[in-house]
Amino acid sequence: MKNYFDSINRIFNSYNSGKKISFCNYSNFTMLIFEIFLEYNFIENYFFLIIKKKKYIVVFVKNIYYIKFFSKPSRKISIKNKKINNFLLNTSLCIINTNLGLLTLKECKQIGISGFLIVLIL
Repeated sequence: MKNYFDSINRIFNSYNSGKKISFCNYSNFTMLIFEIFLEYNFIENYFFLIIKKKKYIVVFVKNIYYIKFFSKPSRKISIKNKKINNFLLNTSLCIINTNLGLLTLKECKQIGISGFLIVLIL
């Protein structure tokens, strides 16, 4: 399983169990996803921690009600700019992996670029 799948699942499970803190394994891609989460107020804060040469990310969870993974390593789901619904734009946060980096669905619609749909968060 990819590292970012595991990290997002850990955050979601910690929120559902009533815990406000979560420890995740470090990766650059996960840090980019957490930066988007912080921008859209799904997490309060996160920071980097090193214990015995092992890297971790400590995340303080705010509110995540629903997570749906779309693209997986075995199955990539591409989304085109013309297929973006206004319903998805208004109700949720969708993270898309494009050639410009990680972008949200609204940013992709404004730029007019397509990519691989990674995760939908409510």
